[in-house]
Amino acid sequence: MKTLIIIFGLMLLVSTGFSQLVKEEVVEGRFKTFQIDNGEAKYLRYDKKAEIISIYNLDHTIWKSVKLPLPKGHLLDEIKLVSTKTFNNDEAVEILYSCVVYDSEYFNTETVMDEDNYITFTLNIINENGEVLLKEDHSNDYEIIESNGKKKLLVYKHLSKGFKTKSQTVVYSIPQ
Repeated sequence: MKTLIIIFGLMLLVSTGFSQLVKEEVVEGRFKTFQIDNGEAKYLRYDKKAEIISIYNLDHTIWKSVKLPLPKGHLLDEIKLVSTKTFNNDEAVEILYSCVVYDSEYFNTETVMDEDNYITFTLNIINENGEVLLKEDHSNDYEIIESNGKKKLLVYKHLSKGFKTKSQTVVYSIPQ
């Protein structure tokens, strides 16, 4: 019995000694991970200067590169969703992202201002061919809901002018 316990202990020690983390690659900068519709995991990086998103497989090979058009004066806020069949039935990659523009006129004032007065967001959906599927000003938030076999895209808008603040939800039907 002692021999059996010693053999089992040695096997356990040897097997755990070989199961260590192995560094595969060092990626410069930050990247975002996500899963596409078929469950595959990918990661992406954004080249700010070239305005290109590079999407990689987990083995570090490039899967797709997509030109990300930003409206004039806007900066990329966040890539919200990358998919292939969320907004239509073709195989083209769809990217939902938000942009932000700052109105510099308000940055030099001494008065406290609501940030909605000097920050404007835009929610965009494009496909890998550069086709614009959606552009909603005054929004950087969305939700996709499904009920009774139908999908809807809810776009939450924030409209402000001075002290008047107004919110809207724009509802889009998503083709099946």
